[in-house]
Amino acid sequence: MRSTLALEVGDAESLARVGAEVAVAGFFRDQRPLRGGAGVADWRLCGFVSRLLLAARAQGEPGEAVLATTHGRLRAARLLLIGLGPRARFGAEAHAGAVEQAVRRLLDLGVATAVFDLPAPLPQEAIEDSARGIVEGACAVLDQRPARFLLRVVAQAGGAGRMRAALEHAAVSHPRGATSLRIVRPPAAGPAPGAGVPRLPAN
Repeated sequence: MRSTLALEVGDAESLARVGAEVAVAGFFRDQRPLRGGAGVADWRLCGFVSRLLLAARAQGEPGEAVLATTHGRLRAARLLLIGLGPRARFGAEAHAGAVEQAVRRLLDLGVATAVFDLPAPLPQEAIEDSARGIVEGACAVLDQRPARFLLRVVAQAGGAGRMRAALEHAAVSHPRGATSLRIVRPPAAGPAPGAGVPRLPAN
């Protein structure tokens, strides 16, 4: 069985507005207050992430992960927080590694659809580098573990078109492996939290 990775970019512009089984956000060891997807999740969950940090239950170290329910405050039913280490060391390799770690944990949970909001890798913070890391990191797992997986990517405000183009280029450039890559358009209305897994394109 070949794996299928469907990549989708919408115009919701926020982790809180995209439907999926699990929302994935990354946070750095040395960046406070929280920014990006982690900051959005913390705000929508009334400071939940900040309280974890204050209680030293999470610190943002590489390999660290926290899974929590969202109680309807995000469109995804659960939130997976991934530690990214120090911001200055978050380059292309670390970015792809964070994606790989997240996808591996999601498959362990039996998840087939997720929304990602991870910061772009340094030094350029380019959309193209983010897209390459998403494709490389996800395929590193799916090439070894056959599955059908839908990954919804949160783009910066107004950047959905560029991110979609970057993902298309990364998918074409990625060496052919055991994973079939597809770029799909978002539905007119995303699934509600806890809804069934969307149908993926056939191989």
